[in-house]
Amino acid sequence: MDGDTILWVLGRGTGAAATVALSMAVMSGVALRPGFLQCFTHNRGLRAVHDAASLIWLPLGAIHVVALLLDSQAKLAPVDVVIPFIASYGVVAIGLGTVSLDLFAAVMVTSWMRDRMSLRVWLWIHRSSYVAFAAVFAHTLLSGSDFTNPLLSVIAWLTLFALCAGLGMRLLRAGDRPRVRPGV
Repeated sequence: MDGDTILWVLGRGTGAAATVALSMAVMSGVALRPGFLQCFTHNRGLRAVHDAASLIWLPLGAIHVVALLLDSQAKLAPVDVVIPFIASYGVVAIGLGTVSLDLFAAVMVTSWMRDRMSLRVWLWIHRSSYVAFAAVFAHTLLSGSDFTNPLLSVIAWLTLFALCAGLGMRLLRAGDRPRVRPGV
């Protein structure tokens, strides 16, 4: 195997593994939300899965990006992995990968800084992980043949379904909660 083939395999493999880790992090995060699956809200094992999966994607995602940057066939520039939708090819697919990377990185950094932020700001940034997962889902779908792998496909679709179910439940319950104005 030549160097480019090794980098291609490494890039694809770590990209798929990062997608699985992100799926685990997002699904466990949705399950931990109060009011979604009440029995899991304070589950330490589920919290450990969420925290571990949230950390595991980081080196996998970094290796994925570095391998593709080094792969001469990919023809990606460092700016392509920071600024979305400017790659010389696969503009939408690579741009969505960049969006997901940027958002998930913001979620990770602010999670480490949570004690120094207001809860409201932290929650809004943390909730952007739903958008980030949608972007990584579309990136995976558009970038190649990874969705032909049944395991990856099932995990990604189940995560998307869980996110949609969680959003649907949240929207349905929004009308049930009394609205309280600050200072009243």
